[in-house]
Amino acid sequence: MDANYMARGNLWSRVRSALFQLPAWFSPHTKLRVLFHRLRGVKIGKKVEIGFFCIIGNVHPYLINIEDGAVVTAKVVLLEHDNAFYYSRGTDVNFGPVFIKKKSFLGIGSVVLPNVTIGERSIVGPNSVVIKDVPPGTIVGGIPAKIIRTIE
Repeated sequence: MDANYMARGNLWSRVRSALFQLPAWFSPHTKLRVLFHRLRGVKIGKKVEIGFFCIIGNVHPYLINIEDGAVVTAKVVLLEHDNAFYYSRGTDVNFGPVFIKKKSFLGIGSVVLPNVTIGERSIVGPNSVVIKDVPPGTIVGGIPAKIIRTIE
């Protein structure tokens, strides 16, 4: 795909994303926050909880997939694109889907980069930066996130 498109998105997707972003941040109940993120284009399963002030796929929200029973706590950032090389060097945009599998838990302030899958029933510690896939049933933490232990 065109690097410029992946860096900026089209006007309609940006407007739709921005329009529903504020209600998604400030709604008093998680069900409303989930609804507004769905309206932005994020693919969200059943019984998902989303905390306050989450940035979820700001340019291409349709690349974010949150499966049933997952918990995304406050101030989590799920990035479907990374423009660092595009703006600093004029080269490719790192973009791709993010998958938050069933019953995963993302701790407050954690960041998940593009092309990452958080495995089923995994836990991401608070303020962690996840740069690669997390196996199912694993606890990760740190910057960059590293495996702390596995869960049975």
